[in-house]
Amino acid sequence: MSPSLFDPLADDYDAARPSYPDGIYRALEEAAGPLAGQLVLDGGAGTGIATRQLADLGARTVALDIGEQMLRRAHARSPRSGFLLADGNALPLRDASVDLACFAQSWHWFDHDLAPRELARVIRPGGYWAAWWNLEWAEDEEWFDAYQAELEAACEGYVRVTRRPPAPGWASEPVAWTGRFEPATDAAVGWTWTLDIGRWLTYERSKSYVGGLPPADRDALLARIAGIAAARFPGGTMSVPFRTRLRLARRVP
Repeated sequence: MSPSLFDPLADDYDAARPSYPDGIYRALEEAAGPLAGQLVLDGGAGTGIATRQLADLGARTVALDIGEQMLRRAHARSPRSGFLLADGNALPLRDASVDLACFAQSWHWFDHDLAPRELARVIRPGGYWAAWWNLEWAEDEEWFDAYQAELEAACEGYVRVTRRPPAPGWASEPVAWTGRFEPATDAAVGWTWTLDIGRWLTYERSKSYVGGLPPADRDALLARIAGIAAARFPGGTMSVPFRTRLRLARRVP
């Protein structure tokens, strides 16, 4: 992943991205035990959303990202965490030094040959790899279908989650193929995000496939999305169903 990809979006990302539901952290603790005192790597930490939530649960957190501007915002919000401006495909960490390595909204950006090998090296035996994603999940609502159609038409390569083809091998078993992890398990937590339309548009701008459009195309897309949102939520407050998907795998002792 190029550090230039998200750094220009850091302000919007910091202002608008939602946190992750408590149920994700409960699932982590059910598997890995209480997070308090554990050394947790937040890989692809961005502006530190998951870093802060993990730290609030007592974890000793190290936020890693390749984007300097993203990581600066994480540091400003969580100055007592550790921070690494580094490539997660070549981790500057000792062998067996990490209890849990998390990838919140970021695993798909890593090299899926190099990163699992590095994680097998730095996660202690009996420790865990985890990745999760916040996914908009309102497929039964007409406004959502119109909004997704706009994204698909404007953003090359974008396909809504429910229409994506079956996952390739690295996604179905993202780390177990190394022989150093058990097969991954899955969990999902449903929740609803209530926010105003202005924040929704900032959230849209923070996405790589929207923020990376030529400015005129991006602004035109956002104007169309704003119209769809305003028609569905005339009071200006949106209520959007989400599903957060968690994948979790234990390092073989």
